[in-house]
Amino acid sequence: MLERRFRRTAIALAAVAACSFPPTLALAAEPDRSDALPPASFAISAESKSSVESEIIIPEPDPVEAYEAAQSLSAALPFSSFDIEQTSPLDALKERYEQRLAAEEDEARRVAELEKTDKLLAYDPALIAAVGNQASSGHTICCPGYACAYGDAVVQGIAIDHAAYGCGMCTWPGWGGGNSSFRSLGSNEALLREAYDQIAAGKPTVIHVTGTSNEHWITLIGYRGATNLDALSLDNFVALDPWDGTEIIAGASYSLYGDFCEHISQA
Repeated sequence: MLERRFRRTAIALAAVAACSFPPTLALAAEPDRSDALPPASFAISAESKSSVESEIIIPEPDPVEAYEAAQSLSAALPFSSFDIEQTSPLDALKERYEQRLAAEEDEARRVAELEKTDKLLAYDPALIAAVGNQASSGHTICCPGYACAYGDAVVQGIAIDHAAYGCGMCTWPGWGGGNSSFRSLGSNEALLREAYDQIAAGKPTVIHVTGTSNEHWITLIGYRGATNLDALSLDNFVALDPWDGTEIIAGASYSLYGDFCEHISQA
């Protein structure tokens, strides 16, 4: 605690000093007292003095940390006693502090606006590879299990064997730490809007689709170009395909099955 307090004090004082004293400020010359001390006492050459000075580096203080530290010391530091013709050092720090916060808020708003139309959930490709896929395993009817395992790889960051979810059948046990839901939404529009809402909340959705093998399940992990939430299609969604474990645009390979079924994690 003391070390942290000393560090914050040092930062504040360094920041105040940087803001308080202009480069041209010079102290009054001290009288020459060289005759009062033995010459050997201060035998420092100009070269060694220069090297010592060059090693002293005062880092630029972080404006947020410096301002907050200076605030805590403002009552104790008599800024008014400094005879300088410039804005209060604390005011200068405050301005930089507010500029930093404004920039961070602007960036957060920009990201939030972008995520309304385009978002991809982060996942580790190594975990998807560890789960495996239908094509390489020979389990050609296990797409539901693989799709749920991919969902857990995204949600929980772990690789679980697809058989844990019901090898070869849609039993869906335990996805999302035991809090899972398999349901029909009643319409394609409701299904895709629910998928959008789930992904926006940071969760993938396993949905029922049809393709070359007639019946299939894939894991939706993102959306793109979602400007009209009342007219979403599979072309707006990014998916992990249990057939070979690849990332695809869902609408490029599949269509909705028509039973409006999904499986979501409540974790």
